[in-house]
Amino acid sequence: MAEGPTPSRADPAAALPRVELLAELPDITVTRHVCRAGPRDRPFPEQHRQASLAVVLAGSFCYRCRDRTHALVAGSVMLGEVDEAFVCSHEHGVGDVCLCVNLRPSLLEAAASTSAAPGRLFAAPALAPRPRISALARALAGAADSRDEARAPEVEALALALTAEVFGELALQTGSRRAPQPRPSASDRGRAVAGAQYIAARASEPLLLKDVADHVGLSPFHFLRLFRAVFGVTPHQYLVQTRVERAAARLCESEVPVTELAFEVGFGDLSNFVRTFHRLVGLSPGRWRRQHHNRKIRQV
Repeated sequence: MAEGPTPSRADPAAALPRVELLAELPDITVTRHVCRAGPRDRPFPEQHRQASLAVVLAGSFCYRCRDRTHALVAGSVMLGEVDEAFVCSHEHGVGDVCLCVNLRPSLLEAAASTSAAPGRLFAAPALAPRPRISALARALAGAADSRDEARAPEVEALALALTAEVFGELALQTGSRRAPQPRPSASDRGRAVAGAQYIAARASEPLLLKDVADHVGLSPFHFLRLFRAVFGVTPHQYLVQTRVERAAARLCESEVPVTELAFEVGFGDLSNFVRTFHRLVGLSPGRWRRQHHNRKIRQV
């Protein structure tokens, strides 16, 4: 964040934000944009080079797009379509930090298909703050900022969940209607089961949703919706649950150190494993082992 008003700049490019690459997956890129412009910086016309979905993490600015000026603060969402013109200004404060999610065009269009926006990808250029969107953005920023390749599935799942939430909120705020979702057919259920089996067989690997969707011949967003409709959980939630279940069994059956076991079942770091295990099981891995491993020995 900036520390005070900045002097007027003759070169408009000097007011452009600093872009930090946080994560780069096959179909998804996550970046952080840090801007230090202030009231004394003259705004200038810009153009979105690609479809933009950005959540404000800190600071504030004004975003003029489609002949209307939107005041954005922490939690607000800035949206822009390819080649769409806009102007950003900071007349009410200095600096801002935004988390930007860029999806492959076909993936973004698949996400947009869940809400009606005739003739446009985004039905509105900005969204008011919403707690769930803000929480997902901050969780995504934390996972991506770790630069841990083992967390790539988590980054992907959070990015897709954030995108879906934004389009859902767009439908609510603009009054557009989502198309009714038909009940899964027998063929759909078969694909969902095949996807679950694929996840279970490779649960210890850094598995991406794209890999599973490709395996069953669906787009990631279509598979995500189908899997949740059939099983009531997302593919990533199922992946995490599978890892935790296997870890719980291994803790009862072996003396493998918890740190080694965390990596064995597919977690990228010990703290994430301990936190997730406790959330799903209700006990820490060490306490689970002490209770159930000892009980098994007494039974024998």
